[in-house]
Amino acid sequence: MQVFEEKDLLWQNSTTYKQLAALIQDLIGTNTVKKVLCFGLGDFCRSAPGWLKEQHGSWDETSDIENVTGCIIQHSMAITIAQLCRGNKAQLCRGNEIVPLLAQDPDYTELAEKILTNNGFKIVGHHGAGGFAEIDEESIVISAFAAAPVKQIIADLARPMLIISTGFNVFNSNE
Repeated sequence: MQVFEEKDLLWQNSTTYKQLAALIQDLIGTNTVKKVLCFGLGDFCRSAPGWLKEQHGSWDETSDIENVTGCIIQHSMAITIAQLCRGNKAQLCRGNEIVPLLAQDPDYTELAEKILTNNGFKIVGHHGAGGFAEIDEESIVISAFAAAPVKQIIADLARPMLIISTGFNVFNSNE
């Protein structure tokens, strides 16, 4: 839990955080966001696979933390977006319910789920379409580097307000 909190604090103090917050606030404007959904953001409680440790040569606790930092930052980004949606007076509440932050990743360990739940996430649809059934036109979807074809599945279901996504082979050797 401590590593998650430390990396989240680094995120909150970063320039990227400030730029994302400004961009999201501009994009949301006066639109209503009813939920933020996350797909395949990764489990930050799993140890790196053996092949990666062997390829790396020397591997220690610092290497494990570096290996999961990206997953932690992705979840921190999702928390930021949900907080921004909750902070907009026009979209603060849906009845008495605040804008939910939902996450689905079949690789989550129990510990990761506990940490995420303690940080405002609701874990949905461990397997299957649980999270996808939640998507509508007033949703924001976050899915970076997911192994599943998230964008293609979403295209058959709904047109969310915003999709934040990348894909494999997005970065080249110059980035």
